[in-house]
Amino acid sequence: MVYISRRAYRPFTPPTDVIELADKIVILVEIAGIRAEDLKITLLNQNLLITGFRERPRHSGPAYHQVEIVYGEFRIEVVLPWPVDSDSVSANYQDGFLTVELPRKAARQIPVAELKTAEKQDNS
Repeated sequence: MVYISRRAYRPFTPPTDVIELADKIVILVEIAGIRAEDLKITLLNQNLLITGFRERPRHSGPAYHQVEIVYGEFRIEVVLPWPVDSDSVSANYQDGFLTVELPRKAARQIPVAELKTAEKQDNS
């Protein structure tokens, strides 16, 4: 008889790296075995939410000897340190890794038509 040690149930939380660069945040998530259509990425203000589902393969009459791969729904929330340019966000899922790039939003600049200085006021 094969004895299988039981591990405590743990929610499916894929390994995630959050990398801050000078001009963007890069999120790297290891999620092998998930179809791209089963992923959802939502950006609301400075909160990034990644959700998805990994389906367990079906076998007829299995006898499991070791079970370590976690299946089902997952959810990853990342609070971003600064506002991002939501029009330039990109995501790529390849070889079991999801990469989301969130460019830093440019500072809002107010255009100035003409500044009056003391010199210009005296010559008027």
